[in-house]
Amino acid sequence: MAIMNTNADASARANAAATAGDGPASRPSTTSVIGMRARSWSATAVISLVAVVLSVPLLVIGWSIIDPSTEVWQDLWATRLPGMIGETALLLVLVLAGTLVLGTALAWLVTAYQFPGRRILGWLLVTPLAIPGYVLGFVWLDTLQEPLGARGVRSIWMCAVVLTITLYPYVYLFARAAFREQSQRAIDVARSLGCSRRAAFWRVVLPMARPSLAAGVALVGMEVLTDIGTVRLFNVSTIADGVLRVWFGTGNRDAAAELALLLIGVTIVLIAAERLARGRARFTQSGSRAGLHVERLRGVRAAAASAIGWSAFTIAVALPLFRLITWSVEAQRTNQTATVSGDFGFHLASSLQVTAVATLACLGFGLLLVAGLNRRRAGASWLGRLATLGYTVPGPVVAIGVLITLASVDRLGWLPEGWLLVGSFVGLIYALVVRFLAVAYHGVEASIAKVSPSVVASARTLGAGRLRVATRIELPLAGAGIIAASVLVAIDTVKELPITLILRPFGIETLPVWVWQATSESLWVQAAVPSLAIVSVGMLLVAVLLWTLERGAETVS
Repeated sequence: MAIMNTNADASARANAAATAGDGPASRPSTTSVIGMRARSWSATAVISLVAVVLSVPLLVIGWSIIDPSTEVWQDLWATRLPGMIGETALLLVLVLAGTLVLGTALAWLVTAYQFPGRRILGWLLVTPLAIPGYVLGFVWLDTLQEPLGARGVRSIWMCAVVLTITLYPYVYLFARAAFREQSQRAIDVARSLGCSRRAAFWRVVLPMARPSLAAGVALVGMEVLTDIGTVRLFNVSTIADGVLRVWFGTGNRDAAAELALLLIGVTIVLIAAERLARGRARFTQSGSRAGLHVERLRGVRAAAASAIGWSAFTIAVALPLFRLITWSVEAQRTNQTATVSGDFGFHLASSLQVTAVATLACLGFGLLLVAGLNRRRAGASWLGRLATLGYTVPGPVVAIGVLITLASVDRLGWLPEGWLLVGSFVGLIYALVVRFLAVAYHGVEASIAKVSPSVVASARTLGAGRLRVATRIELPLAGAGIIAASVLVAIDTVKELPITLILRPFGIETLPVWVWQATSESLWVQAAVPSLAIVSVGMLLVAVLLWTLERGAETVS
């Protein structure tokens, strides 16, 4: 019923837009047809230019394979490269397995069972998204260092545990959505054939959720390959950390670029594995869909389920927040709430400025690409994939590629006297857009794709132009999805470290950089204030995201 009302409202908006627009549709003249074709070609040219500009940094990195530096690779292989590859592979396997098990189990717990606190836990278990791995890392590093010892804590195993705790919400969100979309009929059929509830989960529910689980695990893998702050805390030598060490340690651009190329290769393997994990099987629901039956737990089983959920939240969020608040109070008492660059307000303002501008830029380019590619250029979808290629590449790789690209532009002398792109605010935002545009683009595209084509067609038939249809019909109906995409970009940007660390201009010192500098010297108390600020901003953004998702669910229910 809600969907019918939504379509009726959309039709009314279409009629209003058309009435306020160009009037009733009429047979276009030859001049108008030529004008439409010219505008179409102009839009294609603009979109192509955007896609090329946003993909150049990655193409620059890829170009280095044409003329590789054999001496660089010999030196890397003779020193730390084998260890980097081995530790990256082991860490990736551990975190992917951990997040898959933890995220899927928690999603099934809050979806299939009713117990005290289930509803609030369903949303609280998403909040680890707001806590960066490097923040959770130094909290647990200090907490466990005394009982386990320095060697026991600073290990790849503890690093994998910390990354699992902070990244499992990616799998949790995808798994929960997949479970909620499934029908009880499939389980009932399995039960009628002799399967227990547990067997039906393994043989029916889990296989049907496989595409969603593969997508969530792939996102986790991208984050693991990107991470620098957490692995550095636990003395884990990964390829991404190697790119940063080579760049800051030797200043060898070629070595950093070619090592970044190896990281791209690992990412491509991960994406291919995700496609294979999805398989060719497709699962659809036929007829009316009845959601999964929620089993009410009682007694010991209800207490155990509640304890599992609250324990996960305590370890991932509550205890780290308590430690950060305690340290922040001590930092305030001992005047450790500033750095040589500025006070807390300066760092907070820098972070919010970078986050706001990068989010708006990603949203603007995302809307431009979707508006240009949607509904009219079926063969041009490759432009969208080209423009959003940066999200499949780790942050250090994007930073090195952007640095090389901007340095080349600066050497051309096209800019006014005294202007440089390297070390500028524009260069930093450019890199962040290259990295996170995919989040905005795919979020906007998915939301606008749900707008009924008949609504758009009726508005166009009544004479409304594409711009009026987009602003009066498509964007309002896709508002929740656009807000969610913007919030996701902001969450990623406010936590982002490697790109900002490499490309930040003078006068911009973000909160993650402050945390990085403090934790590099084991100054946990000084790192607590910016960490608590990052978590607070992230929690606020996660709350907005959850509200948006809840609102979207109510709209389509």
